[in-house]
Amino acid sequence: MVEPSLKEVVKAMCKAYPGGREAMAGALGMSVTQFNNNLYEKNGCRFFEVNELEAMEDISNTSFLADYFAQRRGALLVDVPQFEDLDRVDLFDRAMRTSAARGRVDTVIQKALEDGVIERHEAEEINEYHRRHLAAREEEIRAIVALFSRKKSQKK
Repeated sequence: MVEPSLKEVVKAMCKAYPGGREAMAGALGMSVTQFNNNLYEKNGCRFFEVNELEAMEDISNTSFLADYFAQRRGALLVDVPQFEDLDRVDLFDRAMRTSAARGRVDTVIQKALEDGVIERHEAEEINEYHRRHLAAREEEIRAIVALFSRKKSQKK
């Protein structure tokens, strides 16, 4: 998997938003033509400003932009678990997602090694799935700590 461009991130946010690009343009207070001119940098228009990109992410209720910047810096984007949403069933579900993510990494590595050489595109795919596995594991650990940590009022 290749690192997405900002244009691809904008397209993904539009796709995730009900009504797509047209609805996203309207939510930002611009016409579809103006939106497309910004997206494709046509007719003297510049690409979207950072605050517009952030607004698109908020409107689409996604983390595509944050994930783009995290990948760009080699960082992990991890959701912080909400304590009120956590229980043992949620922890089990998180553990299963973590295991599945690790299995996917191992499967991609095995496939890449079939010819004895890991090509650049295979390395990118391995790293992408490894990043997803690490993020899932980090979320799982944070959830465990959040659920089983004593609150100040519970300490004796």
